[in-house]
Amino acid sequence: MSEFTVMMIGPEAVGKTTLLATMYKELNKMRSYARFNFYAENDTGINLDSAYQKLSRIIEQPTFTSIKPLLEGTRGIIYHRFGISFKDKNELDLVFCDIAGGLINVSASDQDFITFQQLLNKASVIINVIDGAVLMEGSDIFSDKINKPSRIRDLLRPALSDKQSHLILFVITKCEAWLNSAEGRNRLMKKFDERFKEVINLIEERINAVGVVIPVKTLGCVEFSRMEKDGEEEKSVFVRRANKKFEPEFTDQPLRYALSFVLAERDKNRGWWEKLFRAWDPSFKESLIQFVKERDISFKTYGNIQLTRIC
Repeated sequence: MSEFTVMMIGPEAVGKTTLLATMYKELNKMRSYARFNFYAENDTGINLDSAYQKLSRIIEQPTFTSIKPLLEGTRGIIYHRFGISFKDKNELDLVFCDIAGGLINVSASDQDFITFQQLLNKASVIINVIDGAVLMEGSDIFSDKINKPSRIRDLLRPALSDKQSHLILFVITKCEAWLNSAEGRNRLMKKFDERFKEVINLIEERINAVGVVIPVKTLGCVEFSRMEKDGEEEKSVFVRRANKKFEPEFTDQPLRYALSFVLAERDKNRGWWEKLFRAWDPSFKESLIQFVKERDISFKTYGNIQLTRIC
């Protein structure tokens, strides 16, 4: 059985675990009607459900406070394992690697960083989580400090240097305030293009890479209000909208893109012996094409778009 790695990268407190916890809930919803069966392995389901419940309790408070780490760990890597089966036959294992944000800044000789870079280099899907509020309203210096596009480019360069196909998902969080109008969404995309140009250029130089930008509402009821000075540092201030519910939106889309990509890679890489001796069923591809249709194709893409198409 094949195993695929999905690497989640991004700085501290940008919302990586929040995204993963809300995506896990979407996974459970998809399970009810998809012909593929997705299931959490070992303690993955317990840990992510616990993180989601913590998040729910924080949101229910009358006064919104910053979300503290939902899972333990400050510099290491947390592994979340999922299995995917089709017609009761295990097809592949999917390992989501959630890193603590500080890990992208440690020395290259640090053992945790070495492990991280090795995982990143073999990852089929890389999810770069971006702080949308800082992207939009932070100064150039503050935005670079938090979202670190130059550092992301340097990390991706060796990861994209092989012949393996890579899907890079740029998931923008904390951007609820800009997703309420077409004008706001356009401004968000323009700012991403400006501040992540060096990363975009890297992807467009590689025939084996495609990037997709997916803005999401991980909370729905919390929106950016303003930037404040906290000593000499900038600080994002968010408010809880009393007239809105905790209702994540679009968080199924990163998951759909990731699952579609790895399932297609699995199908493409089947050996002749498997097709011959295991009576490979063409309905796998038929079901995959149906699953892919649930993706939102309006998201902006970069690089080799053919890699996202399922024939």
